[in-house]
Amino acid sequence: MIARVRIIIAREFRRLNRLILGGILLLLLLHIAGTYILQVWLENNSLLAWLRNIFIPTVLLLLGGAYVLYLLYRSRMKLQDELDHSVSDEMYGVQATLERYEALQEMAATLSATLSFERVIDQTVSVCALALEDLNVPRNSLIGGVFLFDGENLVPMKIAEADRDRVLAGNDGVVGTALQRGEPALTDNPYQDPELKEFETFSGCLTAVCVPLRAGYQLFGVMVLGVDRAIRFEEKHFHLFSAVADQTVIALQNAQLFQSLEAEKQRLIDADMEARRELARDLHDGPVQKIAAVAMRLNVLKSMVASEPQKLPEELAKLEGVANAASQELRHMMFTLRPLLLDSKGLGPAVESMLLQINERDGIETNLTGQESGQVLNLLTQNVVFAIIEEALSNARKHAQAGAIDVRLWQERDLFVAQITDDGIGFNLHQVRQDYDTRGSLGLLNMQERAERIDGSLRIDARPGAGTSITLVVPIAEDDHRLTTETKIAQPQ
Repeated sequence: MIARVRIIIAREFRRLNRLILGGILLLLLLHIAGTYILQVWLENNSLLAWLRNIFIPTVLLLLGGAYVLYLLYRSRMKLQDELDHSVSDEMYGVQATLERYEALQEMAATLSATLSFERVIDQTVSVCALALEDLNVPRNSLIGGVFLFDGENLVPMKIAEADRDRVLAGNDGVVGTALQRGEPALTDNPYQDPELKEFETFSGCLTAVCVPLRAGYQLFGVMVLGVDRAIRFEEKHFHLFSAVADQTVIALQNAQLFQSLEAEKQRLIDADMEARRELARDLHDGPVQKIAAVAMRLNVLKSMVASEPQKLPEELAKLEGVANAASQELRHMMFTLRPLLLDSKGLGPAVESMLLQINERDGIETNLTGQESGQVLNLLTQNVVFAIIEEALSNARKHAQAGAIDVRLWQERDLFVAQITDDGIGFNLHQVRQDYDTRGSLGLLNMQERAERIDGSLRIDARPGAGTSITLVVPIAEDDHRLTTETKIAQPQ
């Protein structure tokens, strides 16, 4: 590109030189011809006198033409030199921009390839160091530190070993300014900064930039960049720092999301293991024991066939009762694991069927009010609500020693409410929550987590000797309103 421009300039200047030289020669010929005609033909002067008269003007004209050509030559050389310098500066700027772009691309690739925040921060500082090249400052002059909010303080995530136990309040100095304005802030004396002066990492810096790490209006922390010499950053450098900070925030969000997914995966694994243990306990304490009793009674019946045949009808009746009880418990477990009635008829009939089974099996008086209210929820939400009600009923049946259980369902404006109340022995809610780490069952915590999954809230009212009341409140989604466009269900009295 530069060579082509140089060729064009040289060609145009040669053309201009030819035009000027042609003009000079034409003027010279006109001068010679004009003076010859005037002095020799018309005035009859001698040829020698004519030559003397034209000599000096001719020489002056030739010298003037040569000087003009020389000036054109100098102009051409100066123009080419300025072109070379301008193009070199532009190429340097373009090269620097390309390097920053490639560094940002590499950083983006690092973000997508790793969830290690340490590697991302190293890449962040490396990209920011590109800004120093524009100022003829070595890259290793840049010192970087990243601080993330942990409560109200900023905790260092990437900093020298000596400063890892220190924190930033983020209220004063360049850090406070950056957080308040939401944009990069610069200080020329970080060693005197109210907060940075406490960090040995920045003790030798003469310039420091603080860049907030934010996504929208949410602040995650700050990135502090220090340089061991006094320099003046330009607007383009602050744009680069802000772009790098945005990428760093993406990495932070990805890492947090990954950690949340890992925690959720572990929670689901724990919940699955707890459900398996609970099912194993229920099978062992219920149907397995009853089936074992059936097997033992069958052995007894074998010996009674010959010795006491008159007692066989009575023993067979007892055996039938045990078998029926085991069958009922198995049906209840199957219903709990896969409530087909919930899929076919909805939440209300499924809860009613579960209450009937509790009444038949355990002799507990049960009552359901407002079962039609369950239709205001979509099927997915109904499944979660059913699981919460089933957990509450299971706790009441196994631990509350209740004589009666009352379940009420109703709609209140844009909310669905389910309340499960029993007249059992109750419990100390605060103590139960404190003992979660040592207890085998996490029923209350499971209900709370299920409620949060459907954006609901769970309230538990329990006192020793005063029974238990569990209230679940779930917002009704917009799609769910189509199920109740004609009727509004009032709270049951």
